[in-house]
Amino acid sequence: MTLPERENAANFIQYTTVRPFTYLSFPLRFKCFYCDEEYPELNTLLQHSDNHITPERSEIMRTHLKKGKRTLKVDISELKCRLCNVPFSDLNDIRIHLTDEHGKVFSTSGNGMIAYSLKTKDGMFSCHLCTDKFNSFFLLNKHINVHYNNAICELCGKGFVSHKRLLLHREIHGNDQYPCEKCKVTFSSVTKLKYHREKVHSPKKVKPSKCQHCSERFVHHYEKVRHLSEAHGMKIEFKCESCGANYKSQKSLAFHRIKYHTLSISCEICKKPFSERNHLNRHMAMHTEERNFACSLCTKTYRYEKSLKDHMRVHNPNWKFACSECWIGFSGKIKYRKHMAELHAK
Repeated sequence: MTLPERENAANFIQYTTVRPFTYLSFPLRFKCFYCDEEYPELNTLLQHSDNHITPERSEIMRTHLKKGKRTLKVDISELKCRLCNVPFSDLNDIRIHLTDEHGKVFSTSGNGMIAYSLKTKDGMFSCHLCTDKFNSFFLLNKHINVHYNNAICELCGKGFVSHKRLLLHREIHGNDQYPCEKCKVTFSSVTKLKYHREKVHSPKKVKPSKCQHCSERFVHHYEKVRHLSEAHGMKIEFKCESCGANYKSQKSLAFHRIKYHTLSISCEICKKPFSERNHLNRHMAMHTEERNFACSLCTKTYRYEKSLKDHMRVHNPNWKFACSECWIGFSGKIKYRKHMAELHAK
């Protein structure tokens, strides 16, 4: 942070009930902003932070917001003005309030903070800027990038909340250049290398994710989701706002949105939009009237590959698989794969 950003952050800490914390990802843990004590659960850390008395401003600047400090992460789920106890849900709103009502001085720089609302419901985190819900802070922290464009990747155009996150993201555009010193496997990013070390080479596997309803802990998030379903009867689903479809993971929902609700490719002839290039290619056959899919057993031709596959069953109802290269039919997947490996392997 710059000096003006650090001074603005000090105002928030001194005059509001923001709860700053540090997130450490390998192994996953949370560190107290005031005393550096670490906790595996975020709720425990926040309860611990509440027991600290807010330091004087000079102490905040000298010890906690010294030069070189990165942007703070803060919880705003219980955000209030310390001077008049008025509640707020947004850092910018309470900043205006402190300026207009209490005469506190902020510079024109940013707040120096990334805000999260960390109050959970049924073990789910919610983004305070949209309606999305997440099973873990890791996913919420990753999602928050979509609301900021403070740093832009020049290779893919994605926006990030901080330059540090942009640097981590840029690693995915490079080649595998981070080798593990123990097994010589290489990775495309430092993050993936660290995860590999913890998962494969750690003498004691860390289980950072704890169930909110019992004492069980888990290495992977999907294990926790499965446990919540089997042990506690919690059905965790992610609903698409556009069509109402439900998915078991945030990743599956994201793929669904991209495939069915992101119409980024258009037909040059009729301007009809499509979400995927192969959908556009199938559509183009309607304009060109080309019949590029021919049956190898008769003279019939078709515009679409699916139409030819359906036709192949006319010659043999038991054919479930058809080779897209020579259109020979097969009744089972094993024979089909053997044919592809022997004749069409690349």
